Amino acid sequence: MASPHNADRQTLFTRAASPTARLMLYGLLAIVLMAMDFRGQYVERIRNAASLLAVPVYKLIEMPFRFGGWMDEQITSRATLVRQNRQLSESLMAMQAQLQKLNESRAENQRLRDLLGAGQQSQEGFLYAELLSIDLDPFSHRVMISGGPERGIFVGQPVIDAYGVVGQVEAVLPGTARVRLISDANHALPVQIGRTGLRSIVYGSGDTQILVLPTLPFNADVQAGDLLFTSGLGDRFPAGYPVGEIMSVQRDPGQTFARAYARPTASLDRGREVLLLTGSTASESPVSAVDDDQ
Repeated sequence: MASPHNADRQTLFTRAASPTARLMLYGLLAIVLMAMDFRGQYVERIRNAASLLAVPVYKLIEMPFRFGGWMDEQITSRATLVRQNRQLSESLMAMQAQLQKLNESRAENQRLRDLLGAGQQSQEGFLYAELLSIDLDPFSHRVMISGGPERGIFVGQPVIDAYGVVGQVEAVLPGTARVRLISDANHALPVQIGRTGLRSIVYGSGDTQILVLPTLPFNADVQAGDLLFTSGLGDRFPAGYPVGEIMSVQRDPGQTFARAYARPTASLDRGREVLLLTGSTASESPVSAVDDDQ
């Protein structure tokens, strides 16, 4: 039987030898692993496998951060798009407004060129004027234009636009003049049919789209499409200016005269600029109304 003193010495020896044995075992294991790794690259393979296994973990950990960044990018992109869309909308509206003004200026320039062309084709001089207002009386077709006696405008002066005869001045006021349109029911104008040379008188009907020739010979050679021009009679309008186009001819049995309806060639209800003729044929008249026998 061992004595207590010997037992204590054995226990101390065991405790002292155990760490040394483990250290030697670990060292031997390390040497073996180093040798195996040197020959077969096993550690690198294990490291690669561990890295592959860790990739999903990394992605899972990184996912909230990626999602947060994506949300920030989306919010920023949407705000940017909203801002850009608003800026584009404002720019588009401004460009549309400018385009409307440009189209209006282009149309006005074209009308002015047409007006100048219409004036240059005749031997008469002309004055340019703008439409200021219209007469609100439904039974009267009158307009006010810019310019008065200070510009040489006078009563009886013929008024045309780029497409034909508009009317004539019936009153002159300071800075303005009043023009009676050829569509006025009290206006009469000597005309000539371009195709046949037949002369007649065209009257206003009270409708800006209709002129009337009520005293044509019953068997006169008049047909739809014939063009009407000023005849030069009456000492007001020079000859050769377009007045209208025949739309229809009415011949009622038992009547002495045939009746024709024409469409004015001038823009009586749409134009904004006119020309006043100032040639020798258009002479000043003391009257302010148009005589029916012109």
